[in-house]
Amino acid sequence: MLACLCTVAAAQQDGVRIYEEQLRVKLDEQVPAAREHGFDAGGWFDFAFFTYNDTQNRVQRTLRLYELRGWANYNYEGVHQFYVRGLLHYADWNTGTNPKAYEGDDFQEGLERAWYQFDLGQMLRNQTGRRPRASFKVKVGREYATIGTALTLSTPLDMVQIHANAGDWELMALLGKTLSGSRNIDDSTDIANHQDRCFWGLQLRYDGLDMLGHHRPFVYFLENQDHSDPTPNDPTQEFAYDSRYVGLGSEGTLVLPNLRYQAEIVGEWGKTYSDGATSDRDDIEAMAMDFLLEYLFQTRMQPKVSFEYLFGSGDSDRRSSATSTVGGNRPGTVDHAFNAFGFRDTGIAFSPRLANLNIYILGGSFFPLESYKLFEKMELGSKVFFYQKHRSGGPISDTAAVNDSSWVGWEWDLYCNWRITSDVTYTIRYGAFQPGEAFDNDTCRQFLYTGVTFSF
Repeated sequence: MLACLCTVAAAQQDGVRIYEEQLRVKLDEQVPAAREHGFDAGGWFDFAFFTYNDTQNRVQRTLRLYELRGWANYNYEGVHQFYVRGLLHYADWNTGTNPKAYEGDDFQEGLERAWYQFDLGQMLRNQTGRRPRASFKVKVGREYATIGTALTLSTPLDMVQIHANAGDWELMALLGKTLSGSRNIDDSTDIANHQDRCFWGLQLRYDGLDMLGHHRPFVYFLENQDHSDPTPNDPTQEFAYDSRYVGLGSEGTLVLPNLRYQAEIVGEWGKTYSDGATSDRDDIEAMAMDFLLEYLFQTRMQPKVSFEYLFGSGDSDRRSSATSTVGGNRPGTVDHAFNAFGFRDTGIAFSPRLANLNIYILGGSFFPLESYKLFEKMELGSKVFFYQKHRSGGPISDTAAVNDSSWVGWEWDLYCNWRITSDVTYTIRYGAFQPGEAFDNDTCRQFLYTGVTFSF
């Protein structure tokens, strides 16, 4: 029962991760690269407020999150680049509302990014004055890693990453290790809050396909080797989820120049310990896919509409969870639940993992006051999510969905992103999830966050 409650709490708190991921993308896009020679430094201060109702534990959880980041960058002739970013993080929970009941407020400090990059192509260009036919970059250190469209991998790693380009072809290779204390994809109590995993992967991408639009097809391979040790050690349960992924997809424009698409299909194989297993491991055979269409209208207020379909295979004989070892796969059977290390926005109030789900997403946004200077960069938008089980009798990541029904429920999110000045941005998002027949408790779940970022 404790494992089930922890899994539900973790699923609901993934709404916080959605905010953090969107902030991460915004900050990483601002890594300085324009100055070919010299030193830059700066930082950000972020404040965010979260409140959501934990229907499983009948608690209204409230969090104030304070984060201070400082960065420094040195670039020498575009050939050698050094980047470092530190983080001070303080999580202030209302009394008795931290999902980790044994903890109060949380203060962390650490090195968020630290890497060195060598660009051979730029060095040859500096020496000859001509762009070389092929280029080569190597990056070493702590950096955010993705592969494909980030469906399979989207996490910070201590790693070596290589990019090689020749004409329209690009080869990427990575070898890395997870950060100490990072959250595990396994929600089992003894392993959920730490992991020790090694990754290596290769991706080949082509950027020269122009037929009924512009397309960038890719293919990749990624392997995960799990060396995580449970705390405390459980003599009745072993943990190790070793997985391999082969992905195929494409990104680009389709027919119309403003019609963007993204598509990926991935197969998963590997070995895992099933629920209660201490010796033999069982096979993993799973798959997932993602398809996105997004159209931007070239008119006043810049309206944009989108449709996305997400699928992750499920396993009908998993006991209570699609993502945990404890309460997971039945011993002696193949595990068909898709579990990976990527990221997708699946709604802030429900925010399930992808395993054993079909998710249909409709979205739209616009800039209603763009003619007024103060509000010209204020975007209003909405997303609607519909959730359906792949295997009606199998579990999902939220262990409260105990009924043998394919209808999981739906969610409606509203949001505003406003760049007030070049140094100040504001965001707010509200989501409400209405559980379906898969749940005994049909109480509406609500989640609200709002945040402001100052750059300096």
